[in-house]
Amino acid sequence: MREEVLELLKSVKNPFTGVDIVSEGLVSTIIEDEEGIQIYLAFARNTLPGPVSSALAWPVQARIIKDIMKVLEGAGIEKFEILDDTTLQRYHPGGV
Repeated sequence: MREEVLELLKSVKNPFTGVDIVSEGLVSTIIEDEEGIQIYLAFARNTLPGPVSSALAWPVQARIIKDIMKVLEGAGIEKFEILDDTTLQRYHPGGV
């Protein structure tokens, strides 16, 4: 299942760069266990510190999260979490 998820995530593009999030290195880890799949993204460590950088990055990150949700749910994968690999902020489930 991990490889299937990784392949699905290759269809999600960073709207800022046009590069898929796997090739870009934003997907750092995918873990599958009895509770579902956890996808860790490298958002925090790829965003410069400061309020302006965060404000500029947030719409791009929100779009990526929504696209991930759409791709996984479209493939019938229902039990998944999306988290930041540095801050452990949960993006899904829990809203964007």
